Order: sequence, then structure tokens, then C-alpha cells
Amino acid sequence: MIAGAAGLALTLLAGCGASDEGPRLLVTSGFTDEVLLLDPADGTITRRIAVDPRPGERDEPHGVAVSPDGRHWWVTVAHGDPTLHLFESGGDRRVGTVTLGLPGAGRPGISPDGGTVIVPDYWLGGTGAMSGAAVVRADDLAVVERLELCPAPHQAAYSPDGRWVAVPCPLSDEVLLLDAADLSVRHRVGLGLAPGAPFATEPGNPLVRPMNVAWAPTSDRVWVTLMRQGAVSAIDTTGVELARGATPRQPTQIAVTPDGSRLIVPARGDFLLAVLDAETLETVDRIVLADDPHPHGVVLSPDGATAFIAHEGTTRSSGAVTAVRLADGQVLWRTAAGVFTLGIAWRPGPGD
Repeated sequence: MIAGAAGLALTLLAGCGASDEGPRLLVTSGFTDEVLLLDPADGTITRRIAVDPRPGERDEPHGVAVSPDGRHWWVTVAHGDPTLHLFESGGDRRVGTVTLGLPGAGRPGISPDGGTVIVPDYWLGGTGAMSGAAVVRADDLAVVERLELCPAPHQAAYSPDGRWVAVPCPLSDEVLLLDAADLSVRHRVGLGLAPGAPFATEPGNPLVRPMNVAWAPTSDRVWVTLMRQGAVSAIDTTGVELARGATPRQPTQIAVTPDGSRLIVPARGDFLLAVLDAETLETVDRIVLADDPHPHGVVLSPDGATAFIAHEGTTRSSGAVTAVRLADGQVLWRTAAGVFTLGIAWRPGPGD
């Protein structure tokens, strides 16, 4: 654990960007070192923002997150010396960058009050070695703490009530529940091949591979995708696995409808969008996502009516973003977008 701003490499940037009115989808393109801004109404790419600390090298923007008030957003860059970049939503102007002092960087979590950003160290090269997360003060990007958590944590997600932080650990088959007040680990939930089954994972050799999480609006449970097993698990805040339901192959990210009744899960291995009943974890709909390879990221419109899916693509094809109307599964639009397209977030427009 490191307190203070030791090791901080902070750059404040004064350059301004053109205004991009209206709500936008923020999409990370890992192999072109960009964040793409798309109009959610029709998929038009309205702007490309370079996030490229090492010109000539592949740096891989990975995760993107927006502050609860919509006024700022952050993107992680995973390779080289991993960094966190801060943007103002008005004009999408970069105002700060910090070197994290971690081997990797995954999906950042923003506290409900907007004051803290937790960046997990998604260090796949560690092959099961212990790693953790950087705790960053949101306003000035000071790294105030480093946490030791588990091998290669992929995401940090605050509960809506601000009491908990859930961290999935794909190389050790664990989900950690942290007390948000002091970031101590309250529950370390080992996930066997079935609820209640013996936990026998050797770090670096996962059986189920928990990748991403989403909280219930009531903050009483968190759902996690088990990418290797093809399942979603529900865990309560006492660290008990409540249920597990099968999904199509390789579920990646996960989103919850505003009423908490449905889980929206891209299935990377089957080119599908799965819709699950949040209580029973039964798959109630499978929406075919054309021919774009490897659906990965997902974000919902604020009303929960539309899902926006980021497709990774392959080494031979571009990534893409698809908009799907959930009521009937209709694909509303599809846009070729970036390469190795992973992260996606909704940035509200002025006054939203």
C-alpha cells in the first residue's frame, strides 16, 4: 500500500477540442490507440481522439467510464507504462494524465460521489502472480493508494449505494467484495464449477474465469460473467453465491436494465446478445448480431430500451458498434469502428 502521490507522473493538458454536442458513445479502439465518439441515434462517428502515449507502439486504450454527473470521463491505457486519462465532457477535452505504476490497467470504477477512481491491474503477463489496483483521486489524478487484491483483477465496480466495490479476478476464479469506506476486502468469493462446489483453482489456471460485473439497482447483489464456463453468477453482499445460469459461449461484459429485471450479456463466442431474467438467470432471448466478430462491450441507453454493443473484430477485420432495440431484438444500426474494440460508455449531452 502506497499513500500520497509518490510515483505520480501527472501532466495537465491545456489544449481544447471542438465541441461535440448531444449524448455520445465513447468507444475504445485498442489497436489504433483511439477513443471514438459515436452519435447513439445513428452510429455516425463524430470524432476520433488519439490516446497514444508511445507513438509507433500499440498502447491499447482499454476501459472507459463516465462520472455520475456526466461532466468528466476517464480512459485507461494498458500497455507500456499504463496510464489513466481524464477528459471534460464539455468539448471532450483532455485535462490530465497520470502514470499508474502498475503493469496493466483494466476497467476503472468511479465512486458514486465522483471523488475516487479505482483502476485494476489487469496484468495477464503475471500468469497468476498477485496484483491489485491503483486508487486515484478523481479531481487531480493523485494516486493515493495501491491495493493488493488478486491475480489480474479486470474491473472495479462500485455498488449504487456506494457501500461496496466488486472486483472480478479472472485468473484466480474469485470475486472480491471490498468495503468502500476503507477498501478492505470483506469477502473473497471463490467460484467452483457450480454453486457450493469445492473451490480448487490454482492461480493462473482458471476454470470459470470471472470477467465483468454489474450491480443490482438495489445494491443487494452483483452479477458476474463466467467467461470460460459460459454462465452468469449472482452473489449477495454477504459473499454467498445465490444462483448460476448458463449463457451462450464466452459471456463478456454485462449490463442491467434500470428496473433490475433483465441482464444484457454479449456472448463473444456465439456472436449473440443474450438477455437473462435477473432473478432466475434463465436466458429469455438470444439476439443474433450479424457477422461482426466477438461482441464484447455493452452499455444501455438511460431508459434501458437500447443496447449498444462493441465488437472486438479480429486481426483481419475491423471492430464495430451495433445498436439493438431490446423490445424486439431489431438491429437499429451498425458502424465499423476501430480495431480490438473493447470499452464502451454513454456520455450524456449538455443538460441531460
